[in-house]
Amino acid sequence: MKHAVAFALSTVALVAAPAYAKTFPIPAENPIATVSIPDTWSLHDYEGGVEGSSPDGKVYIAVEQVQADDVKAATEEGVKFFAKQGVDIDFDSLKTQEGKINGLPAFDMDMAGKDKDGPTEVDLTLVGTNASDKFLMLYYWGAPDAAQANLKDLKAIADSIQATK
Repeated sequence: MKHAVAFALSTVALVAAPAYAKTFPIPAENPIATVSIPDTWSLHDYEGGVEGSSPDGKVYIAVEQVQADDVKAATEEGVKFFAKQGVDIDFDSLKTQEGKINGLPAFDMDMAGKDKDGPTEVDLTLVGTNASDKFLMLYYWGAPDAAQANLKDLKAIADSIQATK
């Protein structure tokens, strides 16, 4: 599968959240953005955002606010997150793309990796916000076939990101 979130970095039209999705403020207190995630996903919110897994349990996703001065610092936070989750990233496989999601600047990184279950597709998308020194970070990983099977939902999730400030 090519990039499951990079799709949103190409020409993205304003897309209304699907009727079957719940919209989450990111973070819950003083949100910088919102994201809609299908009700069929297993989700829970936490202090900085929301996380969960696909209906088949094979793709993990998280959307959170990250405080950073620039894309590089925000990226470092994302890489640390994957390491904490036991995801080993193959940085030689890194593919990047810049674009916009609903008018917001976005930077996407797609990489191969592996976790306790084997090969995995890893994606990290940083979305600039209207809040100073704050980014929205959308990350997911899962087996390549699972990412492909959940591509429609992953695209809808990325397309639903809206700035609140």
